[in-house]
Amino acid sequence: MSKANKTLASALRLADRGLPVFPCAASKRPTCPHGFKDASRDPSAVRALWRDYPGPLIGVPTGETTGLFVLDVDSAKHDTAADWLERYAPYLPDTRAHRSRSGGVHFLFRHRRGLRNSQAKLALGVDTRGDGGSILWWPAAIDQGHHRAPLAELPEWLVKALTPPPPPTKTDVQRPRTPEAARAKVAGIVGAVAAANEGERNSLAYWGACRLAELVTQGVIGPGDAIALAVEAARQAGLSPNESQRTVASAFRGQQ
Repeated sequence: MSKANKTLASALRLADRGLPVFPCAASKRPTCPHGFKDASRDPSAVRALWRDYPGPLIGVPTGETTGLFVLDVDSAKHDTAADWLERYAPYLPDTRAHRSRSGGVHFLFRHRRGLRNSQAKLALGVDTRGDGGSILWWPAAIDQGHHRAPLAELPEWLVKALTPPPPPTKTDVQRPRTPEAARAKVAGIVGAVAAANEGERNSLAYWGACRLAELVTQGVIGPGDAIALAVEAARQAGLSPNESQRTVASAFRGQQ
């Protein structure tokens, strides 16, 4: 059987199991015009996709459509991703996992409503795929990974880390009335971030940086001091220097 026929046969088997599929090129890009939106479970539609837009790889949508949420750890290309996985692997439940061709790994979980895609939010080289996303189904191309395990629920600490903090309330953005009050507010924000528990460090670091950025706009603290305090608090919480700087920079950009 030719490689093209093997790919189509694998795509049809996935469709028979209820997973919508679409063709992708060796470059990993969809070959069909609308990407994952063209994915189908219907055998006739699948055959038509591979006839009209042939590709050697199989894409599968994530999110509500398939009930899949994927943690994509590119540990082979990014040391930060390898460090993240080493740190958090003990806290990940046993779940289905696919090795990628580059040497990374896809951890597959049951999708949690409201979670979309993220890029480097957890660490550089650690992305997620939820609503509006898709993955390559590597077991159809390479025989590696933990294919047989059932899908686990997404851990709450990971949900929390990926959930944006709530918008500030009016109380949050009130300007402190005295220098003492300003110092106390800054110290409270920095202390809350530095004391973050494992699993909430990224979200609290982002929250704290946003609060300090607001104080900058109010003239309470200078931008250089605010950024330095935010980065140091994130590092004290346990984030790496790169993670700390990236999270703080993202928060300050969002306040501009």
